[in-house]
Amino acid sequence: MSNGAWPSEGASTTSTRVARNTFKIVKSVDIMRLRSRDMGFEAHRLVQGEAMPFQDQDYVLLRGGQILAVHGHCHPPEHLVGELAFVPSATGDYAFFGTRYRKAYVAGGRGMSEREREHIRFPTGTCFDHAHPFSMKSLVPLSHVELHLSAAVDPLAEAAPGSFLYRYAEAHMTELASILGDAMPTTPLGLTGSARLLLKDRAVQSMHDYDVVFTGGPQLVGLIARRLTDYGQVHEEARLREHGKGWRIRLRTSAGILCPFFRYSTPSDAPITGFTAAQTLLQAVTVSGRVVEDAHSAYLPTLLTIAPERASVSLPGELDRRLLVLVSHMRDRGDFFIGDRGTFTGALCHLSTAQGDLQVLSVVDGSDSSLDTPPWPHY
Repeated sequence: MSNGAWPSEGASTTSTRVARNTFKIVKSVDIMRLRSRDMGFEAHRLVQGEAMPFQDQDYVLLRGGQILAVHGHCHPPEHLVGELAFVPSATGDYAFFGTRYRKAYVAGGRGMSEREREHIRFPTGTCFDHAHPFSMKSLVPLSHVELHLSAAVDPLAEAAPGSFLYRYAEAHMTELASILGDAMPTTPLGLTGSARLLLKDRAVQSMHDYDVVFTGGPQLVGLIARRLTDYGQVHEEARLREHGKGWRIRLRTSAGILCPFFRYSTPSDAPITGFTAAQTLLQAVTVSGRVVEDAHSAYLPTLLTIAPERASVSLPGELDRRLLVLVSHMRDRGDFFIGDRGTFTGALCHLSTAQGDLQVLSVVDGSDSSLDTPPWPHY
């Protein structure tokens, strides 16, 4: 990596500037382009009419130096939905592009509440500005993106041969193949997290975890998620408790900590694709119930269907028998399967999407959902 300083506007938590109506992504200085090439990255330039190239768990480098993780497959026109992953910090533990960074979502070794995290929110002039499921997300104009780092990258093809990260990826692929068996995809798996940002860096000699990205439809993803959680159920040494909670699909293996992420092979399969309108019907609703459908339980956002057993309010119509729970935070992915019981607090919302209208309980903070049937002691 280059040792020079990256020009930065500094991190900010909010912005009221109106986004410019442009699809163009610019690289503001030549040195930024040169450094991106040194690291194996190329900035992607959007042109008018081009399909959105960003997908869930991709990274983008913003004008102010912040690194945003793209969330989900549903975005306002000319904007991205995401979460700040890394922000410039003189005392940060990470070095990307010649600049020190810290994780934006961790404090004191624990994951921060979504309500406590830094957000960058530009007005979009759409329902995303007020819709409850996006209330804890950053909303960023495409014109503020400097670099796009796709998670659709094969580490074994892109990492420097013989480097620590090449060997690290190879070891994790071997462990995954053993755990998943015939559910192991035959195509290369993607990569996100700090390993993705440092993939070309030969100087890296250690890594906390490996953030592997699976791309597939609900049937395949559901099978993979079940294989991972079954492995942790059987192998006590593989169980992971971190950031104040247990993780069913994250595992400790001989290769290190494995953190899987899942995104749709067909983005239109995402439940709220074509989101056009939102109305909050009731605030601060708490519902406990049993999961009866889990086809989208490993994706972001997570969508569950529960049979309510207790509720803090009288649920209207059929919702007292079958209720959709839309979880927009990342800490419940893969935690709930059919038969599990959970408690969820959020806003009851009416959402209009390309697939029709939905009434959902929208949950946006990790402290507002809990698995009431833990799979093992001290979960």
